[in-house]
Amino acid sequence: MGCSVKLREITKLLEAGQFDLAIQVAQKIEDKSVRSQAIREIADALLKAGQFDLAIQVAQKIEDAKDRSGALWEIAEESVKVGQMDWADKAFNLAFQAAQEIEDSWDRLWVLRGIADALSEAGQFDLAIQAAQEIEDARIRSQALVKIAEALVKAGQMDWADKAFNLAYQAAQEIENPWARWWALREIADASAKAEQFDLAIQADQEIDAKSLLRVLREILKVLAEASQSDPATQAAQEIEDTSDRWETLRGIADDLLKAGQFDLAIQFTQKIEDAKVRSETLREIADALLKAGQMDWANQAFNLAIQAAQEIEDAWDRSWALREIAKALAEVGQLERAVEVAETIEDDHLRSQTLAAIKAAKRGDEGIQEAKAK
Repeated sequence: MGCSVKLREITKLLEAGQFDLAIQVAQKIEDKSVRSQAIREIADALLKAGQFDLAIQVAQKIEDAKDRSGALWEIAEESVKVGQMDWADKAFNLAFQAAQEIEDSWDRLWVLRGIADALSEAGQFDLAIQAAQEIEDARIRSQALVKIAEALVKAGQMDWADKAFNLAYQAAQEIENPWARWWALREIADASAKAEQFDLAIQADQEIDAKSLLRVLREILKVLAEASQSDPATQAAQEIEDTSDRWETLRGIADDLLKAGQFDLAIQFTQKIEDAKVRSETLREIADALLKAGQMDWANQAFNLAIQAAQEIEDAWDRSWALREIAKALAEVGQLERAVEVAETIEDDHLRSQTLAAIKAAKRGDEGIQEAKAK
């Protein structure tokens, strides 16, 4: 009897619920890969029938370690979905054992990564860490452990999270490729900073180049600011020696806070930027974003501060240009009278006349729309 005939016979037996006979037929199939396929189909059918114990027993008969691990992994995930945690634990452990038997190293590491992720999602964190630790590739191992650590943070299991983060850090240090190591350390620093594991974040930072350090520091300071620790966050940012790095960090934090809806803190951090030109530009951008978000009071405050900052700019051309941009932004959101007031303070004759003409044109267009609505 050919393989295709036997597979059809197995399908009929499964439809009739005759699982024992289906197993007997499957075990007589000579082709190893077809035999594994047939046994997996039987295991799937048993799983759908809610016979978790038999599904596990049958899946263990699959000879190919990769296929066996995949079948047991699937049983474990389905068991979790229906609350059969004892069977899930058993299936996960057997899937893990089978994964370790996979001969191809690439297949082995990706199956182990998948199992680690699945275990983490199922809340089986100790076994998830154990599976991740078996991944030979340090880069993939580090990624898997970071993901587990993040899941642990969400679950409030900070001791386990700390362990997973530290194991991820150890794995990252083993990565030989400099770029891959940099990326892994950056990922760890970011994730641990968000989890308020600042010691590890800083430790990882020390192995990252200066620009990456600033980006991670920005994340740490943002977390501090959102946790009502804005004073130490501001102080830390102002201690950055390089001027451009300092205002870039403050500007980045302000942008993050703005996106998080922390409008007062966003404005507060922006005001710490020493360079009047950069401060004015950032406040204008914040005001524009606030207007679009319908936050009129905060937008007006930011626009007022942007105007004040623009007037502090020492270079006459830069000062005129900054005021032009503010006037333009005000006109674009329909604050035409205020836009005119700002435009009239522009010192450069050409820029002033050009800006006023643009506002006048916008005003005519606005009046035309109002007339059309009235009709």
